[in-house]
Amino acid sequence: MNDHILVLDVGTTNIKALAFSDDGDFLKKREIKTEPIFPKEGWVEQDPEKIMDAVYELLDQMENELKKPSGVVITNQRSSSVVWDEKTGKPLYNMITWQDTRTEDLVEEYSSKFIVRFGKFLGDIVNGAAKVLPWIKKTERGAYLANLSYVSFGTNHTSMHLRWMMNNVKEVSEGIEEGSALFGTLDSWVAWNLTGKHVTDVTNASATGLYDPFYLKWSDNVMDIIDIPSDILPEVLMNDEKIGTIKGYEVPLLTIIADQQASLYMSGVKKGTVNMTNGTGSFIDMIVGEQALPGDVGIYPMVALGSDRKVLYLLEGFVNSTGSAIDWLKKIGLIEDYYEIHTAFSERKSDSELTFVPALSGLASPYACSKIKGTVINITLDTSKHDLVCGMIIGLAIRCAEVVEALEKVSGVNVNKILADGGASRIDEFLQLTADISQKRLERAEMINGSARGAFMLAKRVLEGRDVIESWERSEIEKVFEPSKEDHEHIKQSWNECIQSLLDDT
Repeated sequence: MNDHILVLDVGTTNIKALAFSDDGDFLKKREIKTEPIFPKEGWVEQDPEKIMDAVYELLDQMENELKKPSGVVITNQRSSSVVWDEKTGKPLYNMITWQDTRTEDLVEEYSSKFIVRFGKFLGDIVNGAAKVLPWIKKTERGAYLANLSYVSFGTNHTSMHLRWMMNNVKEVSEGIEEGSALFGTLDSWVAWNLTGKHVTDVTNASATGLYDPFYLKWSDNVMDIIDIPSDILPEVLMNDEKIGTIKGYEVPLLTIIADQQASLYMSGVKKGTVNMTNGTGSFIDMIVGEQALPGDVGIYPMVALGSDRKVLYLLEGFVNSTGSAIDWLKKIGLIEDYYEIHTAFSERKSDSELTFVPALSGLASPYACSKIKGTVINITLDTSKHDLVCGMIIGLAIRCAEVVEALEKVSGVNVNKILADGGASRIDEFLQLTADISQKRLERAEMINGSARGAFMLAKRVLEGRDVIESWERSEIEKVFEPSKEDHEHIKQSWNECIQSLLDDT
C-alpha cells in the first residue's frame, strides 16, 4: 500500500509525522513532544538521541497504521546544531538550538575582527557606488560585495554554536582533532541516522552562517575566520536529489527542505512570491528570482529552493514574537484562547490611543535591535484588558507590514499578495489588520501547517521525477483578506513616534 508520502516535520520541541495521499489529501498526523533542556539562563538544548527515538517511534506508528509510504521527506527547524562521532553514532554534546544565546561574547568577538570590519567597509563602498550605478548589485560579484555591509555573526548561527563547542567541550575538540567528528544541523543528524548519509540541503545550509548563498558553497572566508575544518561539514544537496534508503524500513528518504522554505514553496515559485508563517514568531520570505540579492539591516539573503536546473533565492525578515506574544496574553490572564481576541475587538473602545510594541524578545527586522523590549504607551484609567489585547494584535500587524515594506524596498520587487500559514494565522483580525496596514491582499492557506504541505508537494515531484519548479501547482486557499479603506494613519503615526523614541534611547 505505497499510496502515500510521509512528512517528518522535525521541530525542536514538537516532532510530527504527517501522511498525505498521492493525490494530496491529508490522511493522518501523529506527534511527540520533546522537552528542551535549560542548563543555564539563555542556554536552550535538546537531547539528539531523544529526537531520534521520537522519529523512529513515529515511523513505526505510521507504518503500523498506514503501511509503508512511497517515500519520506524531512522538513525541520533551522539552525540547531549537533556534533556526533562517526564511528559510534553518539552525539558528543547536546544539540544547541536556534533559541540559545550563550554565544553572545563569541558573536561580539568575531564580529569585531578586522577582516569582518574590512568586509563591511568594502560593502559600504559598493553600496555607495550602486546608488549611482544600480546595475552593480545585479551582478553576482557586486551582490556578494554589497551584502558584506550587513554580514554579522548571530547567536542563532550554527557557526557560533560549533565554535563554542570546539572551545568548551573536550569531546568535540578531540573528535575534530582525531577526524572522527561530524557536524550538522538538525536535518543532517536525522538524515545520517536514517540513511548513513552525511548531508544537508541548500535551504538549511544557507541559514547556518557558514554557507555562501551567492556562490553556493561552504564559505572559505567564514571557515578561515572562525577556524572551522571543512571535513566535518555535510555534503550540500539540491532539493531534487534523492538521499538514500531508510535503514530498517526500506523506503526512500526523498529530500530535505527547511521549514520556512517549505512554506514558501507551498506559496509559489515565481519572483515576488511572499509567504508569511505566523508561528512562535512571524517569518516573512520573498522569492527574488534566480540571482541572489544583497540583504540589509535585519533582511537576510538565503536559498529558497535548489534543483539541478536552477536555484531560486529569497530575502527574509522576521518578527521575533507573534504566537509567543499571544501565549503571553494567556499567561497573564488577559485571554484564555484565541477566540477571545475576536471578543476583544468587538468590545474595545474605538478612540483608544494605546500603542503596544510587542517586542517581547527584541525588535527584529528591519531594525535588528535586541535591546528594545515590549513597550506600551498611552495607558489611562480608562484602558481595559480589551484595549491591551487589541493593542498587541495591532502591533503585531504593524510589525509584519514593516517587514513586507522592507522586503519590497531592498528587493525592488512589488508585492501583490501574501500567503499566510502557521497557528497565529487563524486569527482573522490579525490578518485583516496586516492586509489593511500593508495594503496587500492576504490569503490564508487551507492547510495551516505550510511547511508540511510544501514538503509534501516537493517530495511528490521528486518521487515522480518531475521538475520541482516547472511542475509547481497552487495550493487551496481557505480565506482571502482584501485591504480595506479604513484609515489607520493615526495608529501608524503614534507607532512611528513610539519606535523612534525607543531607538533614540538605545
